[in-house]
Amino acid sequence: MSPTPVANAGESAKIKADVFAAGAVLWRDFTGQLEVLLIHRPKHKDWSFPKGKVDKGETLPEAAVREVREETGYIIHLGLPLPDARYTVGKKLTKHVKYWSAEITTTQKPAADNPKEVDEGRWLPIDQAIKKVSRHSDREQLEKLKLAYSTGSLRAWQFIIVRHAKAFPRSKWHETEALRPLLAIGTRQSMALTGLLGSWNIPKLLSSPWKRCTATLKPFSAGRGLKISTNRWLSEKANTQNPNKTVKVLKKVMARGQTTAICSHRPVLPTFLEVVSEYCVPGLAEKLPQKDPYLSPGEILVAYVRPGSIPKIVDFERFRPIDS
Repeated sequence: MSPTPVANAGESAKIKADVFAAGAVLWRDFTGQLEVLLIHRPKHKDWSFPKGKVDKGETLPEAAVREVREETGYIIHLGLPLPDARYTVGKKLTKHVKYWSAEITTTQKPAADNPKEVDEGRWLPIDQAIKKVSRHSDREQLEKLKLAYSTGSLRAWQFIIVRHAKAFPRSKWHETEALRPLLAIGTRQSMALTGLLGSWNIPKLLSSPWKRCTATLKPFSAGRGLKISTNRWLSEKANTQNPNKTVKVLKKVMARGQTTAICSHRPVLPTFLEVVSEYCVPGLAEKLPQKDPYLSPGEILVAYVRPGSIPKIVDFERFRPIDS
């Protein structure tokens, strides 16, 4: 397994770098004032955000959650993406760091796994943090965080599209199409999705009732104790018969305003993307996948939805845990 880092706004090309890392900017507003957590690393003698290199087999979201836990003790779920960082380490190595925001709602102060690596964590008002960070470029993440807070985007929820994992070839399957199963690589993809999807706080799972879709979500649902709700209008056959019914199901999810992962089929993805496009802020929809197959087997598209009476998608990303 190898991580498949994908840039903000769903760019499909892999980012080129010698070192990949991920982290998060932790924030809270217990007193009605935006505060962020900065950490001090004695080895580097700097103030920055919790982050670290991607381990073998990890995706960037999983690495961000793990690194935050190890360096601060906080167990987080990812929020709105923040600007990536890119710089040179050592003599010639290019390092690319992916960041997210992460809201902290507990008043308890956990213990970090490695206090020698991080000897102090300090919560600061956002403007003080902007002045405090050692690396000038880290201000970019904080400025985006501040802007998102002021516009209501910082508490965006996630509308997650999951293309089912690699299935038995259609041409070689001679039984009921709805029962076509996953291949061994598809089963591995579904298992890997457990860690990837766990990077977000997902209380709701929705799926086409066909076997290959429910099987894709089953490891995650079992691990989290979540029920997989099915809807016939998310299947290939029903979508072909009446795509407007599929649109209606997806718009109900948008209106509900609750983070939801929805698993469906490649032929249904154009309907999904049509709905996503309708809710995008100006200029974002044109960056969505435009060509078939839109997403690879087992790949996810995470759309970040600003809550409100008129929900708006303000950003999206794509991740694939295992290349097929």
